[in-house]
Amino acid sequence: MRNQVVLLCGGPDRCGKTNILAELNRITGIPTFKASDEHENFLGTQDRFLMTLRYADPRMVDLIKQANVSVLVDRAYMCEWVYSRFFGRQTDETALRRIDNSYANLGARILICTRKDFTGIVDDLNPKLDSEALARISGLYDEFIMWTNCRTYRLFVDDEDLDRECTEILDFMGRKRK
Repeated sequence: MRNQVVLLCGGPDRCGKTNILAELNRITGIPTFKASDEHENFLGTQDRFLMTLRYADPRMVDLIKQANVSVLVDRAYMCEWVYSRFFGRQTDETALRRIDNSYANLGARILICTRKDFTGIVDDLNPKLDSEALARISGLYDEFIMWTNCRTYRLFVDDEDLDRECTEILDFMGRKRK
């Protein structure tokens, strides 16, 4: 039995994913990974997301499995699943399913941070991602939850209560506060 915790976190922009994972790291000591080139990729041609899916993501799953490390991942393949559909850009459905199955076999859990109401919320990097667009993206994450083979949890963050959010996530992870 592996004592490994792998939590992948996604969700529409402006839902506090990075802050939530930082607090979970503080509480649990589990390291957090966030791609340092995430914003560059998003603002660029976005073809790097497809290359990451095909080549980097399988290696990352393999590293996590072989090293038996616990990790909290800020954005992962589920974001490719959602945003490729939202923007109508090319993706690789076979690679998405392969990565999903690999994470499911590893026992990874997926946290989707979202809101019940996106009124007045606009993405800081792409103003085209206004409240209406973010609500549509949230709907795509709902579709992803039905598609994935991983255990998922939808966390509503409208009240921005970090203590409550972390308590819910720890329950989902089967962990207790230290």
